Amino acid sequence: MINLAGQALREGQDIYMPGRFDSVANEQLSPPETRSFLHSIELANLGIRRTLVHQQVEAALATQDNHGNPHGMWSAILTLLYTGDIVTAHAECRRLAKDARWSGSPQHQEVLTLLRARISLLEGHGIEASSLLEARLARGLLPHLAGLAVAWLIEAHVLSGELGRAHQVLRAHGLAGRLDTSHSDLVHILAARGALQQAAGQFQHSLKDFMACGRLLTERRVANPAVIPWRSRASTAALATRRRDLALALAEEELAAARTWGSPRCIGLALHAVACARRDDTSVALMEEAVVLLHLAHARGESIQALHDLGTLQIDRKNLSAGRNHLEAALSVARESGNRLWQHSLESTLQRLDIRCLTGQELHIGQLASAGYSNRQIAATLFLSIRTVEFHLSSVYRKLAISGRSELHSALQWQRPASSRVDRCPSAV
Repeated sequence: MINLAGQALREGQDIYMPGRFDSVANEQLSPPETRSFLHSIELANLGIRRTLVHQQVEAALATQDNHGNPHGMWSAILTLLYTGDIVTAHAECRRLAKDARWSGSPQHQEVLTLLRARISLLEGHGIEASSLLEARLARGLLPHLAGLAVAWLIEAHVLSGELGRAHQVLRAHGLAGRLDTSHSDLVHILAARGALQQAAGQFQHSLKDFMACGRLLTERRVANPAVIPWRSRASTAALATRRRDLALALAEEELAAARTWGSPRCIGLALHAVACARRDDTSVALMEEAVVLLHLAHARGESIQALHDLGTLQIDRKNLSAGRNHLEAALSVARESGNRLWQHSLESTLQRLDIRCLTGQELHIGQLASAGYSNRQIAATLFLSIRTVEFHLSSVYRKLAISGRSELHSALQWQRPASSRVDRCPSAV
């Protein structure tokens, strides 16, 4: 595969780069600069020699003359993000923001805003990314950047749990139905729409979009999941539509490509997908490794999903304590990221988990207290002493993490029907 690197440059073919900067760069950069920037992108697209790619980009960034060229900096910083070096990408964007050549040029500012938004997306800051992109779109963008900005804005809204706003953007830009195959950055539009459909539970449509995205990337000689992790996303959708063989094949193919490239985020995403598709004795260990790698990559959005899935996997295996810890960690990340959709979902899951841990006696006492019964009335109804009622109520408050009677009603609203007894929590079975 390494022999393929440089082939597109030798044959004069376009090399895929988001924002359609491939042909623009060929026109506006001198031959040595073209080879330096585009060779790095070509290797990154193929998903090979990550260390060499990083070295080439760092060498290009060390040349001050390149900093005034928006096309070269766009290529360099995107390639840094593919390698997983978000820290350096951040530093370069801060340096460009202080550069007079960038602050005084609308075109330079458009490029810088999109780069900053992409970094925010990869770090899981959906609200920050959407704010940057909405402001930039309102002021207008060059045609070759507009489609990409819309796709990333949809992703940002999905990341923040704002599915309604994501649908509005999709419809406002005519992207809800059949897509124009000549549309700028169609692969990112398909990926963004697939993510929205997946978050909305439309898994069949999501799978179709991610598979179409993958076909287009393959045609453009892009094998690296760091560009778009379409196989992992498609694997999740395939699993939801009960196509387990397809889900596993996609996930394992992505893991092989991710390990070849070597960035923590890519490997973490692929491990997560493989763990979900296998659902066997290896899944917990794979998911634990995925959580660690996604944390190292600052991928907060993907970390929430991985922590949630690890928690539920452990609960299914009767490891309630570890499962709850991971769900609480996922909730903490969701709160930090401002994802209200995930916050609500995880809070509900944790409350349902707490109720599963109430004994039958505790649940009955809690229900009566929630209905307005005094401790004396509960004791009389259940033929218990008042001291026993007080003891059980204290246990209910502790398990549900509430302070008293006033919070019982909302805490118990996810209870099982009265005909279904809840006698033990999973860890006690």
